[in-house]
Amino acid sequence: MTFTEIRQVTAPDGCRLAYRDLDADHSGAVVLLHSLGADGTMWEPCAERLTDCFRVIIPDSRGHGASGRAPRTSVDQWAEDIATVLHHAGVQDALLAGVSMGGIQALAYAAAYPGTLCGLVVADSFASLPVEIAAAKIASFTDQAHTTSMAEVAATYVADTFREPVPSAGDAVRHAMAGLDAEDFVAAVEACFGAQLDDRLSDVKEPVRVLWGERDGKTPRALSESIVRQLPEATLRVIPGAGHLSNVDNPDVFATELREFKAALRARPASEV
Repeated sequence: MTFTEIRQVTAPDGCRLAYRDLDADHSGAVVLLHSLGADGTMWEPCAERLTDCFRVIIPDSRGHGASGRAPRTSVDQWAEDIATVLHHAGVQDALLAGVSMGGIQALAYAAAYPGTLCGLVVADSFASLPVEIAAAKIASFTDQAHTTSMAEVAATYVADTFREPVPSAGDAVRHAMAGLDAEDFVAAVEACFGAQLDDRLSDVKEPVRVLWGERDGKTPRALSESIVRQLPEATLRVIPGAGHLSNVDNPDVFATELREFKAALRARPASEV
């Protein structure tokens, strides 16, 4: 299957969920979850570096990309959507990796479906934000979506997120965000920044690798460190030269982290699995 081909499954609430399945003949799958406003195309440079050792599954979150508009959006709904895609793809014991909003989705899934993954990667993300910071972010994005076009929202976001020249996957983020329905975007904003997952982290049973871009000013390192402190099997690694979306800024190192994490998981003694 090529990167441009899309598979689809219908969620229990009727929402159409789209995903890419680069079904290379390898044991073990990695599932890549995109950031707020983006879609699976942001993962293309990274996916190209992974298909020699993984089956690569890349969903479009509801309301994003080729997936349908979202009848409702919540952290719990995201977890259920991931379960729906994995069941449809016939994937078990996957490595689940998410960046930014995708990291929140990954944590939510791992907490809701403990023991169904081989490992978890959470990049440039958080389990929760202070209430006042979350409210300010929701208000800012909501105001932008309601008073300007989504093309303008996308242009502002990309300018604030990437250094020039913008990577090709950064342009993919711009294109995806510009094509969003404003209300779907606001629904995702509210679910993303309103997430409160600290109380659920004790349900995460898998080893976790937390990645943080060394120039990430949108989700400070302290947020990644907070996740690590709450998960006994979590480690923090820094992606050099990367900002908020480290998979886009440095796909080489990001992909290497996933490959090395897979190798480390395979090398674990059976008593630890």
